[in-house]
Order: sequence, then C-alpha cells, then structure tokens
Amino acid sequence: MITENNILNHSDQNSVIEIKHLKKTFNGNTVLKDISMNVRKSENVVILGKSGIGKSVLIKCIVGLIQPDSGSLKVFDREVSDMNSNELNILRTKVGFIFQGNALYDSMTVRENLEFPLRRNKILRDSHEIESLIVEALENVKLLDAIDKMPSELSGGMKKRIGVARTLILKPEIILYDEPTTGLDPLTSREISNLILEIQTKSKASSIVISHDLNCAKITSNRMLILHSGVFKAKGTFDELMNSEDEWVRSYFKTE
Repeated sequence: MITENNILNHSDQNSVIEIKHLKKTFNGNTVLKDISMNVRKSENVVILGKSGIGKSVLIKCIVGLIQPDSGSLKVFDREVSDMNSNELNILRTKVGFIFQGNALYDSMTVRENLEFPLRRNKILRDSHEIESLIVEALENVKLLDAIDKMPSELSGGMKKRIGVARTLILKPEIILYDEPTTGLDPLTSREISNLILEIQTKSKASSIVISHDLNCAKITSNRMLILHSGVFKAKGTFDELMNSEDEWVRSYFKTE
C-alpha cells in the first residue's frame, strides 16, 4: 500500500525514478521500444530528441497518465502501474508536472491559480499560511508583483514562470518539465533554463527536462539521454555527447 508517509520516507534513497525495458504502442505504432533509465536524487536529467518521438509519452507514464504496455517503472521505489487512484493522487503531490502549454486557468488570477493545487489536494491551511506559500512560490520565480494579474496580462515567459510557481507550491521532490522553452524567444528561453537550475540548487528536487532545445539542455543538465526511434541512442553529459566519437551523436549538436 502506498501512503504519504512511505513516499516521504523514501527521500534518503539514491534513485527516485527507475525505469527498465519500458514499451508503449499506440494503434500498432511503437513509440517507446525499450526504455531504461534512472534519475538520482537532486539531479537534472535532460531527455533530448526531436518533436513527436515519445518524450512526452514517457513522462506521462511516470505520473500514471499513460499506462505502458510492458516493463518496470518505479517512482520512490514503487511500481506506478500497481498503484490505485488514491495512491496515484498521493504520488502526484510529490511529483510536479510542468506542462508545455502552462495550463493556467484563464478565469483565475495568478493568486487563485496558485491556491488551486492546495485546495485540490486538500492541503488544509489557514489563510495566512496559504498567502505565505503563494508569496514564497512567486518570489522563487521573481514574479511577486504579478500576484493579482490575470493570465491574459502576462507574457509567454511570465506564464511559464507562473506555471513553475504553481508546481513549486506543493514542494515536490521530483519535477517533470515538458518542453519548458518551446515558443519562447532566445532571451526568455535562457531565463527559464536558468530558473530550472536555480530551482534544483534551492529545492534539491530531482528533475527530468524534456526538450529539443540544445541551449536549455546545456544549461540545465547533469546528464543527458538522446531519444531516437523509441530507444535511447546515447547517454552522457552535454560535453561528452557533443564530443562523442559517434558521428551521428556529434551531428545532433551541430547548429545551422
């Protein structure tokens, strides 16, 4: 049985995510063929690859939004496919998912958007504590002055930061970033990448960053994996992969 206590008590273990021989097929099309990886405590792992090759499918499997066909996927040493709905809900309070499209509620202010996960997960606190958590989350992303604005009043980069703040408010031990710099200009992309690094340093959370942005990968990664044709074709640090003896791997790092 998965309980909040035994999820929290796993925090002294080295690997927080362990995946072995994961496979997922949609309508006869095998998206993930044989995926094995792990994420250690307090490290950022970047999964690099072109759009539409299964990167987002993988992280949705991690939080139980998609059920894999076979293989093992453990988070905090627990098999995700064996969890019931209550156990998955407990898990999701410890695993923050930052969606590519930010997923802010247009009809809510920034303050109300940040209150929502606290109320949805029935984390009951008095109004003073709720306000304190909101202020802390917004200060972490340097947007406290946007607390009473509507999403329509925010730039793309600001919306991305608010999405990060809403995830941080639950103080997750793992953060999954789905294409965090997509659609942003180069300067804002760098700011978001640096923010991911700051969050790692401050919160000690483990992260998977799904991206096809080489600059984001260089800034944020401790380790990298390149996903191609449903398998990881290469693994290593940014510098190791960029200087690989494998011509295909090196070509991946060439810019136009």
